[in-house]
Order: sequence, then structure tokens, then C-alpha cells
Amino acid sequence: MQIDTAKPKREVALPRSVPQSVARTSKRQPRVPERDVVNLTSQLAIMIRSGVDIASALSSASRQCRRPVLGEVLNEVRDAVLGGQAFSEALKRYPKIFSPAYVATVAAGEASGHMADVLDQLAELERSHLRLMRTIRGLLVYPVLLATVSMGVIGVLLVFVLPRFSQLFTDYEMSLPWLTEMLIVVADQLRLRWWLWLPLAVAGVAGLVAIPSTAAGRRFRDRMFLTLPMLGDVTKTLLIGRSCRLIGMLMESGVPLLDSVQLARESSNNSLYKEVFLQVEDAVVNGRTFAGALAASAYIPDAATEMLTTAEQSGKLGEVSRMVGSYFEDEGEARARQIVTALEPMITVGMGIIVATVVLAVMLPVFDLSSFAGKG
Repeated sequence: MQIDTAKPKREVALPRSVPQSVARTSKRQPRVPERDVVNLTSQLAIMIRSGVDIASALSSASRQCRRPVLGEVLNEVRDAVLGGQAFSEALKRYPKIFSPAYVATVAAGEASGHMADVLDQLAELERSHLRLMRTIRGLLVYPVLLATVSMGVIGVLLVFVLPRFSQLFTDYEMSLPWLTEMLIVVADQLRLRWWLWLPLAVAGVAGLVAIPSTAAGRRFRDRMFLTLPMLGDVTKTLLIGRSCRLIGMLMESGVPLLDSVQLARESSNNSLYKEVFLQVEDAVVNGRTFAGALAASAYIPDAATEMLTTAEQSGKLGEVSRMVGSYFEDEGEARARQIVTALEPMITVGMGIIVATVVLAVMLPVFDLSSFAGKG
């Protein structure tokens, strides 16, 4: 739903820092699932559109809230509003629940007088993001499950089955195929030196998990997602879609371009994209065009910069940015489906070959043993 543009909109001045008292308050607030925030936003939009004032809407939402933490926060926000504070200013005390982009959008709704429309757009933006994340996680379930089961089967064969056959072959003094001998060596290493390999495996997994906790690790991970074949195109498409849609929604709500770009940078979870939008901020401050600054980055699709350039020239940057964002989000989801669909048979065949190789290494000596026993 679009905001009525017939009336001139006030530009929303956004604060550049958070007071220390607010920061101390936010540290005590645990995070709330994004799904609950989306549901809350939709409820507030419906009640405000029905003529309910914001304080009464918050009271009703807190009573219906099933998460005590969020209900307590809503009551505190309601008390602040009843005390004369603006709704957006009250939300600003809880940055772990309401992001800076969320607060800025609410402030834009207050300034423009179209709070219900702005909340509708905000709920739709977050709902689209949740739907996309659920889709990607759902697509990855089968490949991950298949790989896990296959590795479990291989581990059982190597650690428990193959050593038993190895002792039998030794008793009969049979010569083994090279593949079987190689797997027996691996199985012996895993079984006899588990005290070495298990800590190394745990340390490796812990290292992979800890990599994003450092600046260098995050940068390496983000660069990998943006440059790997196939995965890079999907990541670029999804990131530019999310960013453009947010910028377009903020601009249509009355937030200035520079503040919209800053909020898009803060909401991005990719460190390299944060750097791109930081360069775009500098370009806009120095009088250069928004689309031209984006075009200078190798991480922005050419199609997006071309459409944004046309929009900037026609004076419809906010509306077109939102449309570009919706298009690229849908395109990114479709590409992700294509990649996972292509990977599923490849993973199936690859795991099948590995399992078949291990089974063959076990069964070949068994066939030889049967022939040996048949000869007396």
C-alpha cells in the first residue's frame, strides 16, 4: 500500500547517536523474534486505521502479546507516549527490538500523518524478509540432511564394520585391494587415535563458528558469499533487493536520501555492502548522484544501477527504488531455488559415490573370502 503523495511530506530529522541512558536501558532488553515484531506492526496498523489512538493500540497489543518480554516493553512504550513522548522516541529506547530503520520509518509516519500506511509498508517489508529466510532454510533442509545421513553411514562403516572384517582377513592371510587397505588405515586412525582427531574436529567446527565474530573473519565470509560462482549472484541480488526496498520505503515516507542510505547501511548484515553504502553516503554528501556511486561498486548488479539512474533523472527515486527492491528480492529467491534444485542431484550422486566406494571396499574382500573358502 502506497502513502498518499498528494500532500507535501515533512522530512524526518534522525538523531545520529543514542543517549547513554537509552543505551543502558537497551542492554537490559533481550532480543525478540522478528516474527513477533512483524505481527505487532500489523496489529498496530489495523487498530490505528480503525481510529484507535496509539496509546490504546499499544495497551491492546500488550494484552494480546504472548511473549512477556515484548508485552512489558509495550507497556513501557505506552507509558512514555501517555507522558507526552513521541511514539518513535519511545521505541528508540529498545534498539535490540526495534532497529534504527524501524524507528525512522515510524518517525516518518508521525511526520507525514499517515502512520497506518507506513506501518503497513513496514510490516510488509519485514514479512517479505521473513518469508525469504524461511524459503532459503527450507531449501537447504534436504541437502544438509542428506549429507549428514551419508556421513553418518560412512562413519559407521569405517569405525565399526571395516575393523571387524580387517581382523578376519588378517586371520586368513589374504591380500587386500589397495582401496580396502587405505580405508583400514583410516579406520584404525579414527578408532585408535580418537583422542587426537575428535578434539581437532571440535576445534575445527568451533573455529568455523567463531570466524564471523572477528572483523577479518566477517570480511572473509562476506567476500566469499559475494564472489563464489552462482552463490555470489544470488547474494548480490538479495542484498541489493533488500537495501533498495528499504531505501524506497523510507524515502516515500519522507526520510531524506542521505538518512535512508545510512539506515540501509546499518541494517545490512554484509560488511562489504556496509562499505559500499558508506561510499554512497560520501558521494551524496559531495553532490554526486546516488545511482552513480552504486555503479562504481562491483557488488551491485548493473541492471539495478541502470534503473536507479533513470529513476534519479526522473525524480522518482523513492518509488522506483522500492519497485527495484521487490523485483530483485523475487529474482534472488528464484535464483536460490534454481541453485538448490541443481545441487540436490549433485549432492545425491556425490554422496552415493562415496558410500558405494566404502561399501565396495568392504565387499570386495568378502567375495575373495568366499572364493577362498570354496577352494577349501
